[in-house]
Amino acid sequence: MNPPLRVRPGRPSDALALRQIRLESLADSPDAYGETYEHCASWSEDAWAKKASEWNFYLAELDGRIVGLARGERHDERPDARYLFAMYVAPSARGGEAATRLVDAVCAWAAADGADALHLYVSSAAARARAFYLKVGFRESGARVAMDRDEGLVCDEMRRDLREFSFRTERVEPSALHDLRRRVLRENDPRVNVENAQDRLASSLHYGGYLGRRVVVSASAFVATSPVTGRHDAYQLRYMATDFDVQGRGLGGVVLSYVLDDLAGRGVAEIWANARVTALNFYTSSGWDVVPDSLFVSAETGTDHVVIHRAVVPVGLEG
Repeated sequence: MNPPLRVRPGRPSDALALRQIRLESLADSPDAYGETYEHCASWSEDAWAKKASEWNFYLAELDGRIVGLARGERHDERPDARYLFAMYVAPSARGGEAATRLVDAVCAWAAADGADALHLYVSSAAARARAFYLKVGFRESGARVAMDRDEGLVCDEMRRDLREFSFRTERVEPSALHDLRRRVLRENDPRVNVENAQDRLASSLHYGGYLGRRVVVSASAFVATSPVTGRHDAYQLRYMATDFDVQGRGLGGVVLSYVLDDLAGRGVAEIWANARVTALNFYTSSGWDVVPDSLFVSAETGTDHVVIHRAVVPVGLEG
């Protein structure tokens, strides 16, 4: 089951949801944004589909309903900076965690993208928003700009330091990884049960890669007989996933190295996995070997996989 509240990166398939929540925000707080309801309401379905493909946006879902939106983007005039745009939470979800988690999601993306701070512009007409941003760690930078559409609406720039969003890996409970498993590995299908019968075994190990409080990488390791050597005490790597907005930053590799070090410390000698063909470069570049003639179609996902494995170097014998 999906959690009552979750914040996730938007996907191209979310075009209709993006349109709905963006128009709701413009109708609710017209003086808070640079765009107007009338302008955005005139966009075609194709235009919204293009926005959903191009924007880096985040949706807050409460009991399955979209109740919040935020965007994290570069600024046309400041390509070195990362900005929070289009922040909105529906009245029915205000006072809870939706707003904080939307901001944290954008902060995590900005940190993974190499920024040391996240910036935003807050309208002089949005006193409640300004108070919230101060509460979650933003501070005024002293810069001010007028909105292009109405120079009478002045926006103050605010800045939040991102040091608390440095990446870390830690052991976690399996439930912390279930949403990421579903969204990244199972196309966000609510009908798919992403709990594994081995999740709660004492021998099973689960790892989360975090940016702040947001888990962005998942990995699990289960005791499973190696199909390569026949060792009964080998571990199988499963559910390796990196969230969509922070892929390509090397975070998965950091978590995988942590997993290997942890297994080595436990005396494990071998790890193996059924790897998606599309992810092979990720594994082979870090020392995994592909088992010849092991190509098969996964019954779970319908995608091509191969068997990969590698020895785990015992602690004290590295190098």
